[in-house]
Amino acid sequence: MAKRNSPKDIKTVDDLNHLEEIIKDKRKGKRTDAKKNRRDRHYEKQFIKIALKEKIFEDSE
Repeated sequence: MAKRNSPKDIKTVDDLNHLEEIIKDKRKGKRTDAKKNRRDRHYEKQFIKIALKEKIFEDSE
């Protein structure tokens, strides 16, 4: 089973544009209803929020 991703996997601003490729969902295919899809979107948003909080944008410039 794949490990859960860490926000530390995002190194540059360009990585935020490719979240679908970076995030490996070990439950893919099991989440089918709307509530579970919201959970997936929330998980992706967490990566963006943490990236902004840690200011990775300054590091990449």
